Amino acid sequence: MNRRDFLKGASVAGLASVVGCKAAKAACGGGRCGCGINLCLQWSTIPVADDFNAKLDYLEANGYAAVEIPTGRKCEWILEKGEAFGKAMQGRKLFCATACGPSRFDYADPKMNDAEVEKFMPVLEILGGIKSVGLIICPARSKPEVGLKELREDFVTNTGKRLAEKAAKCGTSIVLEPLQRKETPFMRQVSDAAKMAQEIGAGCTVLADFWHMTWEEANDRAAMLSAGSLLTHVHIASRRNRKIPGSDGVADNYELGFRGLKEIGYNGAVSLEAGWVPKGKDAKGKTILPDLAERHAILTKMCELLRRQWEEA
Repeated sequence: MNRRDFLKGASVAGLASVVGCKAAKAACGGGRCGCGINLCLQWSTIPVADDFNAKLDYLEANGYAAVEIPTGRKCEWILEKGEAFGKAMQGRKLFCATACGPSRFDYADPKMNDAEVEKFMPVLEILGGIKSVGLIICPARSKPEVGLKELREDFVTNTGKRLAEKAAKCGTSIVLEPLQRKETPFMRQVSDAAKMAQEIGAGCTVLADFWHMTWEEANDRAAMLSAGSLLTHVHIASRRNRKIPGSDGVADNYELGFRGLKEIGYNGAVSLEAGWVPKGKDAKGKTILPDLAERHAILTKMCELLRRQWEEA
């Protein structure tokens, strides 16, 4: 299947999803059915103390729909705190979007790739238990130790396939994230991830990241359409410096991508993955970042910007 045929097929699937979303709206009264933008913050970005209820209370009080949690570099966060997090989520309107952490499956030694697969198996069980959308997976970073053709074949038929099958059994998914060329030579466009997800099958979905798309996609809308109903998560940041949306002025325009999301009936989270604009340096040369109150004000402006652009898309 060539790229043009794939895009056409994904567009049809996306339009079918729109019909489903409109039907769901009458039944659910709005909310996560995809009728509005489901804004989301990553755990470390929530501008309150590191306490489950305090962070989740903040999200609900400020109109967010979802939360994205970390795994930890060795999956320690979710293995140690996942159960407590799930209990804190009970009875809330929030949904757990994804868990994000480092991953790679491009080792020359198959045993190391197998170990990476096994590392994530208990994580997927926890994510299924807390009804998370899925686990973000980046198959390769920097310089893969194997050829790209070999890497792709092994991921689609072996490592990624095994994770997806486990995810499907647990009621969640692995979420493939395309990166940009400075980070990987492998899987850089949303359509590439979508094609791989199609080949892997059940338990595998796709992420679109506006920051990576800025450098890798010719058209934001087309990128969203290429994934269609496989798209389950979106990352967002300012489009020049990867800071809070709005930080880069007129460059921070997401309307074309939002239009594509609307066309496919997207009902997942639009999650902030970005840094804070520094305020300067202190006397010791250390970078000064906004305090918690300032971060709240910055996020409030960001939400206003994104909701306005969503409505206008």
